[in-house]
Amino acid sequence: MEKVNDKDFLDELRFDIKTKDKIKARIVLSHIEEVTPEAQKKAIAQLSKADSKFVIPLLVELIADYPAIGDNFQDLKEVLYSKTLNDPNTLSMALIRESKPAYRAVMAEITGEIRLEPATPILLSILDEGQDEELIRSVIIALGMIGDTSATTPISEFLYCGSLDLILAAIQALGQLANKTAIQRLADKLGADTDLDYMILNVFAHCQEPGAIEKLNENLSAQKANIRNAAKKHLTDLGPKSVPYLIGNLIYDDPDLLIHSLNVLGDIGDESAIGPIRKLLHNEPKDANVRFASYEALGKLPVAKGAFALAQGLHDPVDNVRAAAASAINHNYNTVLAAGIKNLIRDENNKHCPISRTIIEAQCDTVFLDLIKEESFSQFAAEYLGQKVHPDIRRYFAELLRNNNLKPLAAKIEKKVEKKVKPDDQKSLKVFAVDDSKMILNIYRSVLHNLGYEPVLFEFPAQAIEKAKTEKPDLIFTDLNMPDINGVDLTRSIRQLYGKEQLPIIMVTTQNECQDNSAAMEAGITAILHKPFNETSLSEAVDKYLSAA
Repeated sequence: MEKVNDKDFLDELRFDIKTKDKIKARIVLSHIEEVTPEAQKKAIAQLSKADSKFVIPLLVELIADYPAIGDNFQDLKEVLYSKTLNDPNTLSMALIRESKPAYRAVMAEITGEIRLEPATPILLSILDEGQDEELIRSVIIALGMIGDTSATTPISEFLYCGSLDLILAAIQALGQLANKTAIQRLADKLGADTDLDYMILNVFAHCQEPGAIEKLNENLSAQKANIRNAAKKHLTDLGPKSVPYLIGNLIYDDPDLLIHSLNVLGDIGDESAIGPIRKLLHNEPKDANVRFASYEALGKLPVAKGAFALAQGLHDPVDNVRAAAASAINHNYNTVLAAGIKNLIRDENNKHCPISRTIIEAQCDTVFLDLIKEESFSQFAAEYLGQKVHPDIRRYFAELLRNNNLKPLAAKIEKKVEKKVKPDDQKSLKVFAVDDSKMILNIYRSVLHNLGYEPVLFEFPAQAIEKAKTEKPDLIFTDLNMPDINGVDLTRSIRQLYGKEQLPIIMVTTQNECQDNSAAMEAGITAILHKPFNETSLSEAVDKYLSAA
């Protein structure tokens, strides 16, 4: 092909613009890819000086027919935006008269970019035609950008069409409209497809309208773990905006909803949640998991006034709850708490000293350093750290003592260490524990160690999956509700490495999450263990399912 001369190309284009000869200008522009980039740039500059009615159709055709030119020269679209803003009626009329879908798609895109509200009826009429998918997609996106609520119902209909591209466009557009009906239509779509569910929840989080936040909050009770976890993450990211909704959940007698709400409130760390959480505890919830989540949340909050109320958790009959209360006390330790805790320690005449043991197992460093001055606690700590605890806890407190000028006591603890010989049948029992709560992992560590097993702990499921590729455990305990990768997804990944007969996987969850049980079993879970767990329940599970493996 003979190369077009740049000068001839530009001279002819200038003449056609001057004489407003649209047909010849269109012929000249059909050769734009045959001239140099410099000539292309000059041609766009010439078009920018032309009359709007003359040049708008030419610019539309240029962008549609030669997308590479538009990509290389952003000025091209800017010229079209500018011309349309000066004369929006020309674009609207062209959108009505034009028959070629590709040109109409560009025009629709422009109406959206400049928020050309008068074009809404025209765009809605194109939706009714329903012929070209790319055109329909451009129209849906444009209607969302314009923001006219009259488009809500017509766009909603495309949530259930057969085209994924149109469904995605409809989700995006309804999220931009963000009125009550649009949000409800998106909420109604949840549950059909995991990827679409994530996108819809992202839309709710992005628009941050009260109705959208309410829908995120409602999805804390969703039947699927992935939906609940995504909702929790978005509510956490929204921070103080979501706190009133979460606090409102605390009045309901729904353990799972309470637990998820408390988890998010703790992660947000807003002080306004302290009073409602303390009120919840004052009402003495029957579910130990709710009590655990309450103290765990308070452990992340600055409980200044009334902090002594945390001490009641040290009398809880459930080990896990006591550990959560101890951590909350450690986080909010003050002189009032110190006096009360010391009185409780002095009253311990049981050789097992449950409160002292809990403070050590929960690694409450601030409380520990204060109580170590008490003779009764010091004697118990030396004995317990010397012989009973996991080596990691022993090393932690020995280092803490050395760093606080208490080297003699650290040496005393390390001297008392007696290597415990495990029975032959327990030597190789390596147990993975996967949970996004560090507190729960600490409990796993202590309980499994006391049972004579080797605990390997993972806060992030992805790390457990990678570790399992190179080192097969004897058994895995996994939480259900974890961000990014939940317990069901983790199980699916592990089952690609080891079958059910090779490796027992036990999902540890709350009583009321039974709706996830079928999905867990399909994924390859060996059994489901309900929280709160303790030495007895973990020991029975390990004995039962390892012997069957």
